[in-house]
Amino acid sequence: MNGNGCGPSWLPNVIKAFLFNWFHEASCDKHDDGYTQGGDEIRRFECDWKFWLAMRRDTLRLRGLKRWLAWVHAILFFMSVRLFGWLQFNYTNKE
Repeated sequence: MNGNGCGPSWLPNVIKAFLFNWFHEASCDKHDDGYTQGGDEIRRFECDWKFWLAMRRDTLRLRGLKRWLAWVHAILFFMSVRLFGWLQFNYTNKE
């Protein structure tokens, strides 16, 4: 695995840990591996969708306010990955 945890690689680790890695770091690493492997836009969507499902499972382990915060975080994080993930995805030409 080549993942750098959640968040962009340019962000300092202490900030990434505070913002992203508090409940789904393993899911982020797996998502990063899919992005490194690359492919086409369909493959990118598959990577992002699997990431969403993994974050959803992570949120279901939590209770109370922490679960609610995790849901909001997961939704916002998924939206940002869909909007800006193309900048990091390894698009490969399979022709």
